[in-house]
Amino acid sequence: MSEERIPKRSEVPEQFKWALEDIYATDEKWAEDLQKLKAMPERIAAFKGRLSESADTLYDFMKLSDEISVLCDSLGNYAQRRSDEDTANAKYQGFLGQLMNAYVAVNSAGSFETPEIISIEEDKLQEFYEDKPELKLYKRALDKLRRKKAHILSEAEEKILALTGEMGQSPENIYSMFSDADLRFPDAVDKDGKAHQVTHGSYIPLVQSEDRVLRKSAFESMYGTFDKFKNTCAATLSAQIKAVNFYAKARRYDSSLEAALDGTEVPVSVYKNLIEAVHDNMHYMYDYVALRKKLLGVDELHFYDLYTPVVP
Repeated sequence: MSEERIPKRSEVPEQFKWALEDIYATDEKWAEDLQKLKAMPERIAAFKGRLSESADTLYDFMKLSDEISVLCDSLGNYAQRRSDEDTANAKYQGFLGQLMNAYVAVNSAGSFETPEIISIEEDKLQEFYEDKPELKLYKRALDKLRRKKAHILSEAEEKILALTGEMGQSPENIYSMFSDADLRFPDAVDKDGKAHQVTHGSYIPLVQSEDRVLRKSAFESMYGTFDKFKNTCAATLSAQIKAVNFYAKARRYDSSLEAALDGTEVPVSVYKNLIEAVHDNMHYMYDYVALRKKLLGVDELHFYDLYTPVVP
C-alpha cells in the first residue's frame, strides 16, 4: 500500500520555515533577554506606593510596563514557536517553563499597580494629563483598567492571584502536551488504498477531499483516537473550568462568562442576543445542509461531509 507522508522538518525548504532568527539570532540571545526580564521585579518595586505622586512617575511606570510587554512578546514568541517546531523537544518546553516563572514573578511584583491606579482621584488624574501631555498616550489603557474597579482586589489579594498564574495555566499546558506532543493518529486510507498521515495540521485538508472514503477515514482516525482518551480529556477540561470559575469568583463576577467577556468590554446581553439570533435563524442552516446533501449526492450527511466543496 502506497502512502503519503508529511515531510520531516529537516526536509522542508528554508523558505517555508519560520525565520525565528529575526527575533533572536541564537538561543543564547534569548537567554540574555530572559535575564533582563528576571531583573524587572526590582525595577517595578521601585514604583510601589508612588504611582499617584506625580504625572512623571505614572508616565515612567507606564513606559516600563511597555518595555516589559515588548520583552515578554519577543521572549514568548521565540520560545513558543521553537516549541511548536517539535512539541516533544524538552529543551524548548524548558524555555517556556523558565519564561512562565519569570512572568509570574513580574506580575507578583506589580500587584500594586491596579489598586494604586484605581485609587487616583479622577480630578487628580486629569491634572496629570495636563501636567504631562505625553501621559495621554496611556489614557485608553488607564481608562480600561479603572473601569474594572469593582473587580480589583487589595494589593495582598492581587499578589496571591498573580502567584497562582502558573498553576492556573496548567490545564491548558497539560492538554497541549497531550494533544500536540504525545497523541498519534492512525493513517487515513483513501479509496485507492493509499495511506495519508493524519495530524492536526493535515486533518482539514483531508476532510476537504472529494474522496469520501478518505474523509471518513480521517474523521475516524482523529475522533476515534480522542474517544480512547475521553476521560483524560474530560478531567483536563474540568480542571480548566474550575480554574476560570475560581478567578471569576475571586474577582467578584457573577459568572465566568461575564469575566471572560469583560476583558473585551462586551456585555453579557450582547453575547446572549447573538446566540438567540442564531437560534432564531436555524432554518437557514437546515436549508443549507439539505442543499449540501443534495449537491454531494449522499443519502446521509455526516460531519466529515461538511468541509468538502460542493462545487468544482
